Amino acid sequence: MRIEVLGWHYESMRGGIRNIAIDLDDRPRWTFIQMPNGTGKTTTMTLLRAVMTGAELTPEEIENLRADDDAQSGAFELRLEIDAQLYRIRLELDFVAKTARYWTTRPAQHSGGTDEGWHLPRRLKRLMTPEFARLFIFDGELAKEIRSQGKDRTTKAIRALHRLEQLDRLKADIRELVVEQQERAAKLTTAKEQKGVTRLENAHAKAEQQFIDLSTELKTSKRRRSAIAEKLQTIEEQISKRESLDDSFSERRANLKDRLETAKNEVAQLTRSAHASFRSPPKIGRLPLERLRGLGKRLTTLKLPKTISTEFFKELSEAEHCVCDTPIGEKEKAAILAGAKRYLAEDQITVINRMKQAVRESDAEGDEFLQEARTLKSSLRELRAVEQDLEDLNREEIEAGDDVLKKLLLEQADLKDELEDLDKAIESLGTTDMTTQLLRGLDETNNVQLARRYRDECKKKLAAATDTLQFSNAADYVDAIVDRIGELALDKLRESVRAATNEKLERLAKGEALQVSRIGSALEISSSNNRRKGGVSEGQSLAVAYAFISSLLSTAPLRLPFIVDSPAVSLDWKVRKEVGELVPDLFEQMIMFVISTERSGFADSFDQREGVRYITVWRDEDSQAHMEIGKEQFDRFHSDEEQTA
Repeated sequence: MRIEVLGWHYESMRGGIRNIAIDLDDRPRWTFIQMPNGTGKTTTMTLLRAVMTGAELTPEEIENLRADDDAQSGAFELRLEIDAQLYRIRLELDFVAKTARYWTTRPAQHSGGTDEGWHLPRRLKRLMTPEFARLFIFDGELAKEIRSQGKDRTTKAIRALHRLEQLDRLKADIRELVVEQQERAAKLTTAKEQKGVTRLENAHAKAEQQFIDLSTELKTSKRRRSAIAEKLQTIEEQISKRESLDDSFSERRANLKDRLETAKNEVAQLTRSAHASFRSPPKIGRLPLERLRGLGKRLTTLKLPKTISTEFFKELSEAEHCVCDTPIGEKEKAAILAGAKRYLAEDQITVINRMKQAVRESDAEGDEFLQEARTLKSSLRELRAVEQDLEDLNREEIEAGDDVLKKLLLEQADLKDELEDLDKAIESLGTTDMTTQLLRGLDETNNVQLARRYRDECKKKLAAATDTLQFSNAADYVDAIVDRIGELALDKLRESVRAATNEKLERLAKGEALQVSRIGSALEISSSNNRRKGGVSEGQSLAVAYAFISSLLSTAPLRLPFIVDSPAVSLDWKVRKEVGELVPDLFEQMIMFVISTERSGFADSFDQREGVRYITVWRDEDSQAHMEIGKEQFDRFHSDEEQTA
């Protein structure tokens, strides 16, 4: 499927685009639209994304598009060619009522070709989400986000473009078949049995929803914690800068922070040690240690448990009757002795023998946990004392008249409290440690792992009750196969896109040999020494984004235009020229919104190419919108603007 932009026009829109029409019917491959800042580049990008995705605009967004108070209504119409068929999508805006509606003109429609609503081909509609549209209606912010772990832009883009969500739909269809089978089986049971099946169905549905809710809550809490931690770091950096302004407090604060760090490390180390001792019964107290050693000694003396197990079967084979009162003859005796080894519980014997050895060889004194708890208590007192000294120092600085610091410290305290609450919630929701679950009294209502376990138990009971266990197991098997197919497909696509991206980066980022080392939830960048690279310049970030997006779109069965705002504004002249030489071949259609300063180096590199359209849009002193096509005006406007500046 191929999509090409044939043009658009505005009606009563804000900026310098009030009633401008952009015509690309003769299909130039590269189009430069020069618009000074404030003329309407951002507005145009917003409108293009909205019309390409059928997005619903809020009243505030509609108001922000209004040309002036006299404008009662406005419109934006985009013309597309999709697989050689023409489409017009019109967004009509009522600035008084603050409402918007779409109209679509398309071929072969009974209504004369124009219908209310947003109607692209079905295959395209499923793909055109606001997130996906940002890949080809591009802004500089996305260049940063595709390298941000929290955004997960890269994997979502690959899955969407190659329709891997179809595998998720297949899994949903499989689960529907299981439900239908359970319903058919339930209809065959008696009323009494049906009541029991219904009860299990309700329990399973409740457990499933409970697991989903807790999983969602855990993800939400983690995202919230990440945001709070980032904000807290910013506040602490501001506090640090503020504190450094007064030399009389800086030395005391530095000493206290050193003591605080030491105390925290000591508390963390002692906590781990005390926790380990708590999980070792011989170290909890002298009485448990004495009893364990006594038990181990008795087990060793009696040679239990294997001796007693062997003797049981030997004595049973020599008896006249079995424990079930069946006569024991030669045939039965031989069978008992031959099969005895199958019932000696070797796994339990191994565990008990290991316990005997552990108790016998333990060097525990019985008071390790108590001693470590006392030391930990002392360290916690020291930690609290240092924290109190820091608070006292903060108060001194505030009393000295620093109101800005006071505000920052109050905000820091609130964020720390919120962070502490989130940490506790995340720990309770996400912990898989049985001891922690037990000590905190966690169950399926407040812990994800226990909720999953309870849901699985309900599922097994339901499957057994409706005689569909075999069917359900088969569905689980197919589910696992589908998951594996999805994983393999995603891995292969990631690697294909990564290789193509790196090939382009060799030409784009010549100053430093950048490479994409891995595509996960974000692009992981490494430098020439194969070490992971954390920070990159804006120019490098843009180069990586161009290379990735062009590689991604080129592997898909979909050909899209590439529309970009300020494609080279963050690049220096040399890199602009290199990008300008490479970028034209990356996309089949490019529409670039530029300002005059981007002409040098970047736009100039297109001069010798065929199929370039130059459009200049500006406002005069009376705020009237003007548009002119041609390279001469494109270059002259740059010169005029410089002279005016």
